[in-house]
Amino acid sequence: MALISLPAPDEPKLKRRLLARHLEMIAIGGAIGTGLLLRSGTSIAQAGPVGALLCFAIVGLQVFGVIAGIGEMATLLPVEGGFSQFPSRFVHKSLGFAMGWTYWITWVLTIAAEMAGIANLMQYWVASSTVQPWIWSLAYLAPIAIINLFPVNGFATLEFILCIIKILAIVLFLIIGVVVWFGANDSRQPLWFTNWKPAMKGDNSVDLFLRIAKNFATAFFAYGGTELVGLTAGEAINPRKSVPRAINGTFYRVLIFYLGALLVVGLILPPDSEFLMSADIAKSPFVYAFKTVSISFAPDLMNAIIIIAAVSASNSSIYACARTLTRLAEEGSAHRIFAVTTKHGVPINSVLLCILVSLISIGCAYGAGPNGSTYVFSWLAGQISYGVWLSWMVMTYTHLRFRNGYMAQGRKLEDLPYKSPYFPYMNYLSLYIGTVVFICWVFSSLYTNGVDAGVFFDTNWVMANSWMYAGIPLSLCLFFGHGLIYHRRAVGDTQYWWKLVPYDEMDFDTGRVLETEQELEEIELTLQRPKGVKEWGRRILFKLF
Repeated sequence: MALISLPAPDEPKLKRRLLARHLEMIAIGGAIGTGLLLRSGTSIAQAGPVGALLCFAIVGLQVFGVIAGIGEMATLLPVEGGFSQFPSRFVHKSLGFAMGWTYWITWVLTIAAEMAGIANLMQYWVASSTVQPWIWSLAYLAPIAIINLFPVNGFATLEFILCIIKILAIVLFLIIGVVVWFGANDSRQPLWFTNWKPAMKGDNSVDLFLRIAKNFATAFFAYGGTELVGLTAGEAINPRKSVPRAINGTFYRVLIFYLGALLVVGLILPPDSEFLMSADIAKSPFVYAFKTVSISFAPDLMNAIIIIAAVSASNSSIYACARTLTRLAEEGSAHRIFAVTTKHGVPINSVLLCILVSLISIGCAYGAGPNGSTYVFSWLAGQISYGVWLSWMVMTYTHLRFRNGYMAQGRKLEDLPYKSPYFPYMNYLSLYIGTVVFICWVFSSLYTNGVDAGVFFDTNWVMANSWMYAGIPLSLCLFFGHGLIYHRRAVGDTQYWWKLVPYDEMDFDTGRVLETEQELEEIELTLQRPKGVKEWGRRILFKLF
């Protein structure tokens, strides 16, 4: 398919067609993927049940500060591409450039990682000797790509359906897991906390620290996507109502699903269980729970659900990639050809580039041999974890400057459609958590197989620590390179290129949206939603549709 020519100034851009339910499911869909369903058991095996819970709870607390801050900015200024535009407006233009491209890279790599994960999962049914794994990646990528070439409500509808399936699966697992915990197991006795021995794994304090620190990367990889609500605001029908609703719903659902699933797995399985340490889907902790209550087809069911989760995460990833690149093009940080949208508001050239990069990664998996998909997934996971961490840190700091600049210009706090709770303490806590986690992350990367290991730059280290030798240098080059080049072109010298945007020059008006008659009708509909215990059935239908 050929690229479309550059648009005339009056040609349409992105369309506002997303409802609150779409926003909620897009954020959840991007977050609940292989990170939870495929890698959570490994976290418990490495750090113990309490250690894994601690990692995910700490990162989950940071999630709250991040999405609340993004929500405050995105509700007042529901613009597309907020991850580049907000840092450019309220911190530094070069930071917006670096952050936009880092975020784009993170999501385009997520597509590739999820496709590699699908390729591995399909080998449970079809051996790699029969069908090369990369072929499965290609087969699953094609329909997702086609969906994203249609108007955004088509993408959102698919994401909504896929999310419902995996949420129901996780809820079913939580119910069955609790039943197993209370006595529906081989011993026919309640397990209570007998499997919390040890609660946190480690031969000594240093080993314990390293085990927990290594799992922070898994937590960032797993939680990545919860911040997508800030990206979808530009296409929300009624951002002043739908964005806060999506923020509140996303935070609690993700914490319940992640921490709830980790808690249940840690309660029903000991840390040294083969169901935690095995890469075989038939020995997944989720499969164990289903088989314990005599569901014989549990391995096939769970494998299908994890594939659905990966497809859903890939779908959200293509959306995030395309919208971020489109905004970068509109800002002049990418070629203007990627600012093109169809008459239905689809950024088609941006979507096509994202698909092309995914195809390249599939080609790399093919070139790496029979285990190529596994290698590609491991390498990409580190890059993605770093990209998520950096995005959260930058956006949290951006929100601090946003609020300070807003108040410095004499604007009223009451005029904000949504106010981030516990400001600024939640921002400081989020930044503190991110800083401490990153330090732990760096120290843990200095050990390959434990405290006594002294071998570096072997295959395992290269695959697990791609963020250190590729991610960090790239983001630094993007920031400093743009700062020096842009300032030289714009001002004529680079003496003060590092100065932040002054509070009195911050733009709080461009992109603000006043409610139309249609949006006011939706607000009224929201206020009239069914209430009361007797109408629980209608409330569920209202929530879904």
